Amino acid sequence: MGRTAVAVAAAGCGLAMVATASCAMPPAPPMSPGAQPAAAAAPSPSYSPSYSPSSSPKPPAPSVSAPASPSFSPAPSPPPEPPSQSGPAEPVGDGKVTAADLPLLAAVRRASAAAVPDDDAVIVINRGPEGAGELAWMPDDRNYCLAVIREARAETSCKPLPKSWARIGIRLVAKGATTGAGTVFFAVVDGGHGPYGYQGATPPGPGTGPVHDATAAFAAGRTLSLLTYERPAGAGTPGEQYICSADNAICFPALDAYVG
Repeated sequence: MGRTAVAVAAAGCGLAMVATASCAMPPAPPMSPGAQPAAAAAPSPSYSPSYSPSSSPKPPAPSVSAPASPSFSPAPSPPPEPPSQSGPAEPVGDGKVTAADLPLLAAVRRASAAAVPDDDAVIVINRGPEGAGELAWMPDDRNYCLAVIREARAETSCKPLPKSWARIGIRLVAKGATTGAGTVFFAVVDGGHGPYGYQGATPPGPGTGPVHDATAAFAAGRTLSLLTYERPAGAGTPGEQYICSADNAICFPALDAYVG
């Protein structure tokens, strides 16, 4: 069919639409040889973001706070001990200073860094020959000062007493001072049991000095015994030797330091 026939058909259709308000579209003309149908338009792809672990943003890592350091609360320090109400000790009996002891006191006052009390508060433990001896004083029942005098030269040490007793009746056994001949030991024990001496199966070794003691009395009526004795240099501790009171109420191994 040529183009003239198509036009006539279209005009007829228009007339028919006026009459019947309906008209079917004429069939499409046959394709000329060699013509190809138009390729259907490919649908436009809709954008859908693909997930790539390497390119997509990573979720933020959870915040990990450093472990809290354990809180340390130091143990509360014990309350300070109230001052002693005992007052200074006073010598009893032979422990009181006499005129013969004044050279010893003078040597102590020359050399002591600690204040030396009046004569009536100094306790004479040992009056040795040739300017030797041991003196002590106690400002209260918790502290002591010991002065060891040899050849008119004095060595003084002031220390607190241990808060607990080393054993029943024994407050302190310590090395007091080192002399040319040996070591002077110092002991503080419960009062009222003197005098003291060595006891044991064997006698003390050569050069071991006797046990000297004096009594310190406090205002409340309490008493302490202060002991000194000398161990020769290089001597071993004698076996089975004890220092005991006359009533055997207090005994401790001879020449052994418990405290200090």
